Amino acid sequence: MGERNLRRRMLKQADKWAQTAHQGEGPFLFERILPLDDAITLFLKCTGTYWWGRRNFRDVHVVENIVHISRLRGALHELRILHLSDLHLDLDPKLTDVIIEKLKGLDYDLAVITGDFRNSCTSSYAEAMELTGRVIKALHGPRFGILGNHDFIEMVPELERLGLPMLLNESLVLKLRGQRVLIAGIDDPHFYHADDFDAFEKWSWGHDLRVLLSHSPESYALAAKSGFDFMMSGHTHGGQICLPGGVPILRNGNCPPSMLSGPWTYAGLTGYTSGGTGGCGVPVRYFCPPEITIHRMVRGD
Repeated sequence: MGERNLRRRMLKQADKWAQTAHQGEGPFLFERILPLDDAITLFLKCTGTYWWGRRNFRDVHVVENIVHISRLRGALHELRILHLSDLHLDLDPKLTDVIIEKLKGLDYDLAVITGDFRNSCTSSYAEAMELTGRVIKALHGPRFGILGNHDFIEMVPELERLGLPMLLNESLVLKLRGQRVLIAGIDDPHFYHADDFDAFEKWSWGHDLRVLLSHSPESYALAAKSGFDFMMSGHTHGGQICLPGGVPILRNGNCPPSMLSGPWTYAGLTGYTSGGTGGCGVPVRYFCPPEITIHRMVRGD
């Protein structure tokens, strides 16, 4: 990932561990209110909506997203990519069994996890790694991951030992269905700002499909400029706690509102922001179901 980006990430990790750095942006940083999660839980319990939200949190939906790529050719038509994001499994360990059960029988050619493997940033990640290992074991075929804003660089060796190769501003070429597919992954662009596209520009051409993993959709402009066909992201949780109709109460990402959840396009780039397979802070969801996404590539605009 380069010495400059590693140094930047390590310094921010140290600040986060010391609880002097906050991951929110803008004038109202709710993270600065230390008991925020407890306050939300108390409010929800007092209003009688907490257990409804808890049931929603474990109601994981399998979502199919059709991705139209005009230059797609040959057997890549109908290529299927399984996409998990924002597992945060230490927040609700019982969610692990739900995800594993949902994965059974799913048909896909490639699996990816777009970051945020744990919930807490200031305690041990051992439980999150143990639970994540169970999910990784339930995946088949090629699989890759990237780090999110809740993940420390020290987690990479353990994730790779568990069977999930990690892409840290790196790319490789896979032979899928007889075609060359470029898979690239960048480090977290939201909090660590350690993403680096310079290494991709010379590799982004000459392949049958160019796919990017970015924890947050905030990288959309650079991804389009670098020539990628399709970008998968997460981070926003789709709002997690939303108003009816899926309208998020709080936005979590410096990007257009249309990119906060679901499919979107920008300057020739097709993208998708997962609503998240898990959730963060409080294990509840309202009008924003958790998801396992199957992206199905098809020819055409």
